[in-house]
Amino acid sequence: MITSLGITFTSCDRGPTGPETDCELLATYKLDYHAIEASKVFDLRMDPPLEIRNGTIEYDLSHQSFYILNHKPSTYPCSEYFIDTIEFFNETTAIVKILESHLQRSYTVERDDCQLALHSPDGDLSFQLTSGGDEISEQRFAIYDHKMAATGLDTFLFIEFRTGSFMSYEEIIRQFSKDNPGVYDTVAVEQVVNRTK
Repeated sequence: MITSLGITFTSCDRGPTGPETDCELLATYKLDYHAIEASKVFDLRMDPPLEIRNGTIEYDLSHQSFYILNHKPSTYPCSEYFIDTIEFFNETTAIVKILESHLQRSYTVERDDCQLALHSPDGDLSFQLTSGGDEISEQRFAIYDHKMAATGLDTFLFIEFRTGSFMSYEEIIRQFSKDNPGVYDTVAVEQVVNRTK
């Protein structure tokens, strides 16, 4: 099962707070730490968006994600949350392999020292090299449309992934709200983390 691979749901264990410099790029990185940070729900009708907490709503998306990840085959977007390996053929081309699947994608790479922006028609990824380039980390925010149900079981329909190294939930949601004015009432967000060691 995927939970035996060290996947955790946590709101602690923060990554670096700023970019590192002077990194060497290795040919291959095996990403063996995977986590989903605590889920949060925001009311976009407020300016700035207001986090909603009631003792259950903030855990509902985590429960949905945990259920999807532990029932095979996982469905999108959870099926693409976790990265197994990234291989750099050169400074401009990379192959990203998804954990526990045969899915792999080719990306073009833009590098700014220790920061890597990967682009493909299927979406972008953002990586940060650390420890001089010996380690690599990736984080994305998965954003969901939150709907309250009469049965008491809230639903979460995936909208998009957003990259945002060194950004907070609040910054991502403010940006999302500005990009989608008046489209959504409440949204949920969880941060997906992949890194070496």
